[in-house]
Amino acid sequence: MRRAAHSALSLIAPGAGARWATDAFSDTRRLGRKPDNVLPLGARRFAVHGSPDISGGYLWGDPADGAPIALLVHGWATDSSSMHSFVEPMRRLGFTVAAFDAPAHGVWDGSQATMTQYTQAVAAVLDSLEGRVRVIVTHSLGTIASLSGLALRGADLDAMVLLAPACTLGGVLDRWDGAGMRVPAQTVRRVYDELHRRNGVPVSHWDAVRRGAGLSWPVLSLHDPADDWVPYADSETIARELPGVRLVPAPGVGHIGILSSREVSATVTAFVSAHTSRPAPAIP
Repeated sequence: MRRAAHSALSLIAPGAGARWATDAFSDTRRLGRKPDNVLPLGARRFAVHGSPDISGGYLWGDPADGAPIALLVHGWATDSSSMHSFVEPMRRLGFTVAAFDAPAHGVWDGSQATMTQYTQAVAAVLDSLEGRVRVIVTHSLGTIASLSGLALRGADLDAMVLLAPACTLGGVLDRWDGAGMRVPAQTVRRVYDELHRRNGVPVSHWDAVRRGAGLSWPVLSLHDPADDWVPYADSETIARELPGVRLVPAPGVGHIGILSSREVSATVTAFVSAHTSRPAPAIP
């Protein structure tokens, strides 16, 4: 019924149909409902200034000790809890760890967001953490938001880890099934226009290679070759087009399972340790 209704609306009122499809594409709650605003175990809150969409995040460690920060950036339609498996490994390397929920994700109100909002939130977090972020671990579309936020602030890192990264927003849109609505090609073209209007920049702007051009720090990309959400080819493109990117296949973990794999965690820890002069813990 939903598919039939959307098809009829697209024929009768193409603009409204495109807005409906864009809302479905931009949905931040499709993988779960808004969680309770409960402080994660061992964390404390920190304030985020400069973003109209988020006002805070979570820190593991004493912010007064001056330790460098490892920032965890989640993917679309999830929240900061999806990255919690990397808190303890980064803490063992001596980092204070920071995470936050993107606009309209996690504890924040709303169910729609744009990449522009996500990028501005990353930039605001970097500003609020006062230049202490030296490592970023990010997942899926969080890659584009992270690279865009870094470019916006001209920030520098010691190392960066990309987990199943999406290379372009356009690629995600072209692969999108319309949330089961089987959106016709002409409507998808209108979604491109509507996203341009909402973001203030064309969809082609959201490209990890373009946003990461000129990066000067080592990057590790981990990706399941059989990932059926974001294709392995996205990581291959990033590794081919950006300097200093090392691509390591992570077979059998899947797009979400990559966040909880012990083997992936060990590889991430060893990489960050090697590029930050912090000894890696013994891995059983």
